[in-house]
Amino acid sequence: METETAGSEGLLVTDGDGVVTTLGGSAAALLGVEPDRLVGERLGDRFPETELVRGCRQARRSGQEVPFTGDEGWRLAGTAYPVGDGATVVLQEQRDNPSGEGQANERALESLHGIATDPTLATDKRIDRILETGAKRLGTAYATLARIEEDTHEVVRSVAVGEEGGSEGLSSGTTNPLSAMYCRHTIDGAGPTAIAAAGTERPSDPAYDHTGLECYLGATVEVASEEYGTVCFVDPEPRAEPFSEREQTFAELLTNWVHYLLEQQAYEEELEQQQAFTESLIDSLPDPLYAFDSSGTLVRWNDQLAAVTGRTAAELEGMTAPEFVASEDRDRLDSATRRVRNGEYASVEAALETADGEQIPYEFSGAPLRDGSGEVSGVVGVGRDVSERTEHRRRLSDLLEITRSFMQAKDPQQVAEIAVNAARELLGFDTSVFRLYNSDQNTLEPAAATERARETMGERPVYEVGEGYPGEVFATGEKQVIDSFGGDEQGPDSLASAMYYPVGVRGTLSVGSTSPGAFDEADEQLLALLATSAAAACTRAKREREVREAREHTERVLNRVNGLVRQTAEVLVEATTREEIESGVVGELADADPYAFAWVGRPDITSERLTPAAWAGRDLSGGDWSFALDGDDPISETYREGTPRLFDVENLPAAEPWAGLAGVVEAFVAVPLVYKSTTYGVLVVCAEDRNRLDERERAVLEALGRATANATNAVERGRILDATETIELELAIGDPDLLFSRLSGDGGCLESAGTDRRADGSIEMYLSVTDVEPEAFVERVRGDPEVESVTCIVAHDRECLLEVVVEESLLAVLTEYGAALQAVTAERGTTRITVELPYEAEARELFDLVAEQYPGTELLGYHERERPVETRQDFTAAISDRLTDRQETALRTAHLGGFFDWPRDIDGNELAEAMDISRPTYHQHLRAAQAKVFEELFD
Repeated sequence: METETAGSEGLLVTDGDGVVTTLGGSAAALLGVEPDRLVGERLGDRFPETELVRGCRQARRSGQEVPFTGDEGWRLAGTAYPVGDGATVVLQEQRDNPSGEGQANERALESLHGIATDPTLATDKRIDRILETGAKRLGTAYATLARIEEDTHEVVRSVAVGEEGGSEGLSSGTTNPLSAMYCRHTIDGAGPTAIAAAGTERPSDPAYDHTGLECYLGATVEVASEEYGTVCFVDPEPRAEPFSEREQTFAELLTNWVHYLLEQQAYEEELEQQQAFTESLIDSLPDPLYAFDSSGTLVRWNDQLAAVTGRTAAELEGMTAPEFVASEDRDRLDSATRRVRNGEYASVEAALETADGEQIPYEFSGAPLRDGSGEVSGVVGVGRDVSERTEHRRRLSDLLEITRSFMQAKDPQQVAEIAVNAARELLGFDTSVFRLYNSDQNTLEPAAATERARETMGERPVYEVGEGYPGEVFATGEKQVIDSFGGDEQGPDSLASAMYYPVGVRGTLSVGSTSPGAFDEADEQLLALLATSAAAACTRAKREREVREAREHTERVLNRVNGLVRQTAEVLVEATTREEIESGVVGELADADPYAFAWVGRPDITSERLTPAAWAGRDLSGGDWSFALDGDDPISETYREGTPRLFDVENLPAAEPWAGLAGVVEAFVAVPLVYKSTTYGVLVVCAEDRNRLDERERAVLEALGRATANATNAVERGRILDATETIELELAIGDPDLLFSRLSGDGGCLESAGTDRRADGSIEMYLSVTDVEPEAFVERVRGDPEVESVTCIVAHDRECLLEVVVEESLLAVLTEYGAALQAVTAERGTTRITVELPYEAEARELFDLVAEQYPGTELLGYHERERPVETRQDFTAAISDRLTDRQETALRTAHLGGFFDWPRDIDGNELAEAMDISRPTYHQHLRAAQAKVFEELFD
């Protein structure tokens, strides 16, 4: 006899990992489980090797619906449907008599699956078809998909079945107050809302009065784990029979398909937007962009490349990089391409050849294009039109060719000699004289003349400024061109015409001819160019040396600073002890110009003095270079104030040790080595020349000081992990300024269960509290001005576990100092803290650090202990390195909250709410964390 199913149905939904996320209808009863116990659990763990599990797995893998029957002794049947990367299962109880409703359900479910997976239909059409199928199956006139935002109900999709036609209140785009719609019951409920005859069942419901609808069946829809709205099946006529459990389960399954399609639609829209944005961004670039694969074939480009080359997309597709440039430039392009394929960045200038054969100067840059494994899979880059730059460079080359001799001149005298020879060669006139201005005598003295000028005119006279043609031209700065010396004009011997030009403020240049009117406009322009170039050359000859010296000085400084920073950084990275850091830093500084020597003063709490811990450079360590911590000397003041300072030796007292610096160095910079609230000492750097310690130099030293302090802190904090001999301190703090003492002052016993520094820099503390009323104590904590937020993770009787967030905490300060917290408790206004330090650590320094902030701190215990090399901290650190922040928080919250106790004091929902995430997401983090802990423990 053929086996069918009874009217009892249930809905079960799993994610891609087989974890149960939803139970609906009679699913829990059919499976014989508690709903809260199965949700969040892997289905295969609860029902291993069953047809149910195999059906879900096969549906996920094949993408097809999979019907199944129950195993022996289990009268259960159903169908598994693939939805996204998970599966949705309709469960039914087997029976021996066929059911018409069951067959109708099966047919409708098969239809839903076919519609939802039909790639030929748009998403909106698939949703409409699904709604229509649901309305037909349930016998309602309308089916809608509604979006609910705050108090507004909006119809997104609406389908009318049969000849009923549309309804104004149910049309797509219609909005109504949520308070006037049946959907408010669905949103507030835990499952579908079913109303067969509202006039009889709910005559006073505002939705009945507002819509006039008698029949309603609705279920909620979520998108991206957030509430989206409802899927509703409605009819203005009452229904003869109430909606059956099977029909409600069918509605839930249909809603699950709508949820899947909406999420798929949202993902596709986001993907399209991102792609459109990327394409728009690429095409908006003013320069051509290109990408070539590993074979050198063009695979991606923007519109600008097509526009510049004059090629269509079809012509560009498949072209190789060398085809874009002139043949004579291809070798250089290939060389640059090889460098990029080797992981380098490269640029090369080459002529871009367009489709019509035009060659345009371009600069092509390239960077490695890498695949998911990090291997270079191609080249990506941009091209830039450098036509203007190339033309400008050509013109500069021509100008340099003309004035090359000027630019090589070492002094004005050489400029004068070059100028008269250039005038003869370029103008073709043999007579020219160059006079230089003597500022001491206020005269213009002949500096150079052509051979012909010396032969025909003899030694040329010296002119005062304003005297003769040369003097007038220099005084006025205006040229004079004499076409003919005649009448009363007295020209130079044997000259009939001449040109006189000022050479800036350097002198004059004159050219003469024995013929009248010998000079045309071109001659005047060329001589003007020569005079201007000569003036520039004279100025350049004087300043070139200054510029060259300044450039060389700058390069030396940059090279020195870069080398110093690089070498010091290497020292800090490689150092494993504080001594290595200090000696390495002062060694690098002492070896670098302009420093004479450097040393680090380290505070000694026992002697209350700053004493040299490392010294390098000139040996002046024979004197007493230790200083009282409360002294008024420069080193102690720098240590206390925490601010870098520059000191001139001549302004210091003549007493030792400063007297030993006289004649050796002129100044020194003292830089405090500060990390947050801890000062590790003072770095002192001395220079023979005070001017070398300018603002830029001091900025470099300050940066090195910060880096040194950071490295020292890292080493100090790491020592506790490797130490086999430790010091244990027990402190008592009764100061109400300490949060623990303040909170315990009004009753209760507090114990720290751990601290974490959050991404925003705040401190997250877990507090276990006993002997209090949890609600009242939480309010007490929330009202404390130091507390940013408080969350009660679990509470029962007179105990609770709290998550408290503060801006800063003494516990975090102790941890950063290098101490390992062993125990922190507070009762009756007194906090007891037990910490563990490396054996060689300065325990008194830590005590003073606490006592300075909280006066009255007592030292209750001091113990020296040994511990095995393989420490618990090692194991904890290994696990912490493997866990993400979310995984560690999920695991810690579950452990401290009693999630692993039996019976449990808290469930996954409460823990998920505490972390402000969904329950499935919480369980994913928790299981991933558990797996990593077990691997570390057993592997």
